[in-house]
Amino acid sequence: MSSAPPLPLRVQAGYSVAEIGLNLVETTMRIYALKFYTDTVALDAGLAGLAIGLAIVWDAVTDPVMGAISDRTRHRFGGRRGYLPLGGALLALGVVAVFCPPQLVGAWAKFAWLLGASCFLNTGMTVLSVPYMAMAGEMTPDPHQRAKLFGWRFAGANLGALAAAALPALFLVEAGGGAAAMPQVSFAAAAIVVASALATWRATARVAFQAPPPAAGARGGPSPWRNPTFRPLLLAYVVATAGIGVNGATFLYYYEHRLRLPAAATQTVLVVFLLVFTLSILGWVAVARWCGKRRPVVMGATVLGTGTALLYLLAAPGDFWPVLTLGAIGLGSFVGCIVLIEAMLTDVLDYDLLRTRRARAGLYFGIWRFASKLARALAVGAVGPLLAWVGYREGAATQPAAVERALVLLFGPGVGGTFLLAAGILAVYRFGDPKQAQVRRLLARRRARTTVA
Repeated sequence: MSSAPPLPLRVQAGYSVAEIGLNLVETTMRIYALKFYTDTVALDAGLAGLAIGLAIVWDAVTDPVMGAISDRTRHRFGGRRGYLPLGGALLALGVVAVFCPPQLVGAWAKFAWLLGASCFLNTGMTVLSVPYMAMAGEMTPDPHQRAKLFGWRFAGANLGALAAAALPALFLVEAGGGAAAMPQVSFAAAAIVVASALATWRATARVAFQAPPPAAGARGGPSPWRNPTFRPLLLAYVVATAGIGVNGATFLYYYEHRLRLPAAATQTVLVVFLLVFTLSILGWVAVARWCGKRRPVVMGATVLGTGTALLYLLAAPGDFWPVLTLGAIGLGSFVGCIVLIEAMLTDVLDYDLLRTRRARAGLYFGIWRFASKLARALAVGAVGPLLAWVGYREGAATQPAAVERALVLLFGPGVGGTFLLAAGILAVYRFGDPKQAQVRRLLARRRARTTVA
């Protein structure tokens, strides 16, 4: 057990604020971007999915680069902290560019705008999110405090997701659904992104980061891919992320063309789900404190995968109350277990530090986001062409039966199967709590010897 003094509550809460803006934009892109461009901009579903998928690939490629840069940054604005204001400004401009396209003629002009604006947005996302995520492992060496920071961060993330669900309702155009309100929403989202990034930048100003001096930076050392504690954990997260990507990309389509619910009812389900998800994080973090992280994730992901596969396969048109109670509330309370997978990465970083004597959080988080975003890119990039292949008609209220069947299989068993696979991978994960405790003891002894010397 580390003897590090606890971080003040205001610092823990302040650290989480940047995630509000980050996840507001990420959730907005995941849920509304494809639907906005197919039904409002009238871009072919295959081209829209391809553009968004390619932009996520760009985002993934830049993440490890940004991670390595932030590992080596030691300037007067606070190392990794210094990227928060810059990243917030770029991300704010990007979200407005994506959802406020000019009047364009022709499918390829619309495709080019979506691709370019999305790449710009994702560049801002990278500059802000990679240093921000890596900061958590350097704010404290205590694993329980780190788990709390991740809990706070995911709570902030879900407040951002709640904002992504609630903001369209303020500008809701019933005939076009929530996606039609996105130009107005983008300006509000941009303001929140800038304000939240600056809030975290200020809240962490007095934190004594555990970052090493430049001489002990990220250069050299074995590749993270050779770290046996990293690969299976990353694989589980990538698989779960792919499922989340398919879920987000098909959500509005499923609720409109399978359940045939009005836009206001769909937004209600989304808000309730995200609220339950947010509150559940506190419970999962508390469980992890007493039972470790791995077993709760395995149990939660198994229930989540089974329930998702069955509920959305069997739900019938008009089933508002079943999906609200069993889905938004019931399954929503298990989604918080996914938080613990990313929290487990900080234990992997301890193992890497023990082996290499180098702090490489930026590199690891960069690779982590690189792989998970590739999974999301493939998921989102596949949904658009698949919808086009089964005959989706852009902007049409009535779709062919093949579209409905595809949405049922994707949103139900398709998504549920990824959570079950992630649970199976972690069920045999060998870097459990006893080994993590051993690593922390060895690191504590090394620090004590260094202090004495």
